[in-house]
Amino acid sequence: MRTPAFRPRAALDLESLVVYLGEVLRSPQAARDTYAAILDAVDRLCEMPTLGRSFLDDSLEGEAYRWHLVGQYRIFYTHSAETLTVWRILHTRQDLDGYALIDWGE
Repeated sequence: MRTPAFRPRAALDLESLVVYLGEVLRSPQAARDTYAAILDAVDRLCEMPTLGRSFLDDSLEGEAYRWHLVGQYRIFYTHSAETLTVWRILHTRQDLDGYALIDWGE
């Protein structure tokens, strides 16, 4: 089975959405549920990485990006035989700008 790896921006995305749900919207249960659902989905994707849909963008080179919907959040990831790399976790209402999936050498 593949090992999950979160890029720094994906880890920040996850932390930010949990804080937003729990603190700003004052819904700690929604924060816990969403956090658990995303981690469960990442585990499922490690087992079946082709479960997500292909994400094609001409400005992205060298990586076969995919995305998977969990509630109102999209998990953007790539995978190899050993690792599933989570690049971003974005709400469906967020725009995916041209720089969202670029590796800045973080």
